[in-house]
This record gives sequence, structure tokens and C-alpha cells, in this order.
Amino acid sequence: MIQILSAIHHMTTMMFGIFISAFMLGVRQNRKNVLVLSGFFCCDGLLFLIILGLSDHTIANQLYPLIVHLPLIVFLTLYYRYPILSSWLSTLSAYLFCQVSNWVGLLVLTITDEEWCYYTARIITTIITFILLSCLVCRTTSAVFAKDRRSLYIFGFLPLVYYVFDYISTKFSSLLYSGNKAVVEFMGFIFCISYVVFLLVYFREYEKKQEISQYNALMEMQLSSLQNEIEQVHLSEKTLSILRHDMRHHLNILLTQLQNGNTDQAMDYIRRINDAYNETIITAYCKNDMVNSVISIYQTRFSLKSMQLICDISIGEHLPCSEIAFCAILSNALENAMHALEKNDPAKKWATLSLSCRDKNLLLRLENPTSEPPRFVDGIPVSDKNDHGIGVKSIIYYVNQLNGQYHFSLSGNSFVLRIII
Repeated sequence: MIQILSAIHHMTTMMFGIFISAFMLGVRQNRKNVLVLSGFFCCDGLLFLIILGLSDHTIANQLYPLIVHLPLIVFLTLYYRYPILSSWLSTLSAYLFCQVSNWVGLLVLTITDEEWCYYTARIITTIITFILLSCLVCRTTSAVFAKDRRSLYIFGFLPLVYYVFDYISTKFSSLLYSGNKAVVEFMGFIFCISYVVFLLVYFREYEKKQEISQYNALMEMQLSSLQNEIEQVHLSEKTLSILRHDMRHHLNILLTQLQNGNTDQAMDYIRRINDAYNETIITAYCKNDMVNSVISIYQTRFSLKSMQLICDISIGEHLPCSEIAFCAILSNALENAMHALEKNDPAKKWATLSLSCRDKNLLLRLENPTSEPPRFVDGIPVSDKNDHGIGVKSIIYYVNQLNGQYHFSLSGNSFVLRIII
């Protein structure tokens, strides 16, 4: 009976390792894959029986990594097309999970001192662990094993150390049971190191996610602000159309005031009409209303700061990309240029903006003199000041989103931005 239970235990353990290794990688738990994995189990199990028949049980166990684990890694890599590093990590993880039944079996053996109880406990525990892992854990581990190499090395460190430690201290020797304190406490030491590494990596990933979340919120705020400005411009257009419609009434009121000799009142009325018109000035640089709105907004801001914005716009009504995203790029570029010009001498407070379309590509070129040339890192201007550099990050973000290209450079004493979308 003990021999039968031992054989069943070895069968269930091998099947557990093969199926869990595959399922954790993301292999679908369907009929076809179950048959394929069962076929691999039969072939590998037959190879193990042949080795066992040609040698003794101790040698067969020592050769187990070459007989079972290595072929499993190769099979998962070649047949299911998973990266070899992911296949290796899933196999080590499955081996680590096998220790659950090992510990339960040893506990039962200690309590009962019956070998058949040991094998029975291991078989039952293996089945329960398999059900729990395949139903609850394997659905999420595929995302972990699909990460980059650096992450996989970190995740695989602990399973690999345990795998090597277990074979060296139990399969190839009896160091673990020798009572040596250094050997017994080794796994505690490794767990401690692994935990520290995990905390450091987790903290860095958490910081990155927080930074991305804050950056996305900032982008949404910028888009919302831009949309509000454009809406204000559209409201100004409506106001202008109303003023034009009411022009005849305004002229009649002025004529009446002048006929009655109320010259001062007529002059005041003219000034009020003039102010109303000034608030609705939108220059038609091109046929696209949103681009006109953005340029008009910044043309006014440049004028208020005694700066000159020289425009050469030759684009059509429809842009080859998202209007909102491009207007966000344009507004950030003009905002950066305006801030850079604030430090210049009056004679150098100018910027030239060129927009054109060639071969269905939208080209943007913005140049402005700079009194303090920026520092470049990997071709991108950076600033050490707080709350600076956000405009550049926004430009890069939206250009990448539109699958475009950007280029920051210095030409003499001028800063030049070129964008192709």
C-alpha cells in the first residue's frame, strides 16, 4: 500500500508542477491544453521511470532537474512561445509551491509516525493546492511573468535561491538535517534580503505610478483650461456678431446725441463700443477656428507684455490630428516662448511661429531669442527650478500621443522648436 501511495504521490507532484507552471504563465485551462500537458507528463514520466530503472532512487531524484524541470522549461518556451526567462521563473515558482504539501506531509508524519499517512497527506494537500492556485492565483500571475527582464530577475531571486538551497542541502547532501545553525538559518537570511529588495522595488514603482497619475491630472487640467479659453473666444465671436447686428442702432443713438449737442456723451458711447470690440478681436490666421483662437489668445498676451509674435500660418481647415491635442502643444510652446522672452532686452522680445502642411504632415516651427540658453539632457531642455519644465513635458507627452516627432535645439542665440505630426 505504501508503494502504491508513493507512486501516486510522485505522479500528482509531477503533474502539479507541469500544469501549474503552464497555467501561471497564462496557458488557457481548456481541453486542448490539458491534453497537450498530459501528453508531456506521460513522456516525461516515462523518461523518469527509465532513469529510475537504470539507477537507484537517490540518483533519479538528483537528476530530476535535468529529467523534468529543464525539458518543461524548453517545452513551455518552444511550444507555447513564452520567453525562456518567464518559463524558468514559472517552473521555479511551481517547485516552491510543492513545499506546501511537503511540510504538511512531514507534520502528519511527525504526529502519526505512519508512512502511509505521510503520503496520503501529501497527495490530498497537492490536489487542494492545485485547485486553489489554478482557480485563484494563476489568473493574475500571467501579468507578472510578462514583465520586463529586470522585474523577472527580482521576482525569480527567492524561488531560485530556495531551489538551489533545497537541492544542495537535501537532495545532494543532508546538510539541512545536520543541525548546523548556519544552514538552518540560511533561508531566514535570504527571506530578509528578498524582503528588503522587494520593498525598494515596490517603493520605486509606487513613486512612478504616483508621478504618472499626477502628470495625467496636470494634462487634464491643461486641456480643460485650453478648452475654457477657446470657449471664451467663441463667446467673443458671438458677442461680435451681436455688435455687428446692432451697429445700425448704435449709429442712430450716436446721431441723436450729436444732433442734441451731447458731444461728450457721444464720445463716451464710442469709447464703450470700441472697448467691446477690442474684447472680441480674433485674427483669421488660417481656416481652422481653434488654431486661430489659440494664436489670438497668445497674440494678445504677447502684446500686453510688449512682445511681438510674428506668425506665418498656412494650414487648412482640417488638421491631420486631434485639434485639442495640437492646440495643447501650440499653447504650451507659445507659453514657454513668452516666459523665455520676459528676461530679454526689449529689442529681443520677439518670437516667430510657422505652421504649414506638407504631404499630410503638420509642421510647426517656433523660434525665440534667449538670454539664458537652457541645459539639454538627451536632446531635451531641462530646468532645475521648481514648477519649470512642465510645458516641455506636456509638449513631449502630446507629440508622442499623436505619433509625431519633436526636436529642441539652439541656433545662435535663439531657441528653436520643431515638431512634425
